[in-house]
Amino acid sequence: MSYADILKSIMKRKPEVVVLTSEARKALGAIPDEFPERFYDFGIAEQNMVGSAAGMSALGKIPVIHAPLAAFITMRPFEHIRTSVAMQGRNVKIPGLLPGFSAAFQGPTHVSLEDIALMRGIPGVTVMEASCEADLKEVVERAFEIKGCVYFRIPAEMPAGFDYCGKVPGIDRPRLLRKGKKGLVITSGGMTPIVLSAVAALAESGTDLTLANLCVLDPAPAKDLASLMSNFDKIATVEEHFITGGTGSIIAEIIADYGLGVKLFRVGVNDVFPDRYAKRMETLAYIGLDSKGIIEKLGRIFR
Repeated sequence: MSYADILKSIMKRKPEVVVLTSEARKALGAIPDEFPERFYDFGIAEQNMVGSAAGMSALGKIPVIHAPLAAFITMRPFEHIRTSVAMQGRNVKIPGLLPGFSAAFQGPTHVSLEDIALMRGIPGVTVMEASCEADLKEVVERAFEIKGCVYFRIPAEMPAGFDYCGKVPGIDRPRLLRKGKKGLVITSGGMTPIVLSAVAALAESGTDLTLANLCVLDPAPAKDLASLMSNFDKIATVEEHFITGGTGSIIAEIIADYGLGVKLFRVGVNDVFPDRYAKRMETLAYIGLDSKGIIEKLGRIFR
């Protein structure tokens, strides 16, 4: 089920939901035509859209705001999200479309590698990320269960679902994709299928790793993660984000808060702006975050 179908289903059940966009109609399917009285297009004016969403929320609506790219919805109107939405406790939902390197072919300005750090840096904002279509439905539904500002990343391409291990917990807890004794790998979002492939290949060569997938990043399931991490000496995080402020930082904070004596290795984008115009997988391969690169990195960490 696509994001547009999930949102349309919610709109049918919740008449207070309104959809706002700054030229991101493509992601909304038939919603503009089927709900014309609940759809607003602001053009390329993200700040105005966020301010209007805050006002609509104050009047009892639940606005969902869209920009074509995660980079545009988090960075251009950042102060407005902080001051007009979060600081006032407004009930606004913010999908992050095409996060990470999804739009890398349009150049470095269209890449979103700091959005998680930005959004989780604002008090009261819930941050989530979907990894597959099944998880996406749970993430979007959960966003509307939470009264407040919610940011959730939606990868451009996702598998239909994953075969999780054992009894699958809700999205607010880490979900295991593989079990192993050599070490623990934690990932999320669009990196999950890539990391799963890499971990499976490593298992064939004798490096058997546990792989956990996260959907709720902030507030993180700290207690569950601490309990999981206490079983390992080495932990690695893999993310399509700068290594500062994202999943690696979240896990580092939990390790520090719980006093866990484990080694953490953060695999992601180092603090250097991307310098290429290329498709997502080409860019990931270039910086060593494709399956081959992750096999090499995790192989060195857990040798």
